[in-house]
Amino acid sequence: MIGQVIRLKVQAGKVEEFEALVSQLMRDVVDHEPGAIYEVRRVRGQERTYLYFISFPDQAAFDRYMTAGYHTQMSPQAVALLEGEPLFEELDNF
Repeated sequence: MIGQVIRLKVQAGKVEEFEALVSQLMRDVVDHEPGAIYEVRRVRGQERTYLYFISFPDQAAFDRYMTAGYHTQMSPQAVALLEGEPLFEELDNF
């Protein structure tokens, strides 16, 4: 499994636009990436901070996701709505 946790903060006034983009992305992952887990949650008490938990069955599945049109089209739009840089953490199985 290939997994990541991503923590990010959205600019003030951009939450609805961000959530619309991410909601569509989650639907696209479900439709196109069998075996993937893709969860995004807002941090309680931090209305503009989100955590992503993503997991793919293998490197090939992750690479396919990273180059998929639905992801490459949405990503720059979502990144433009962020405040600061996202924090990526790679996960290992045990």
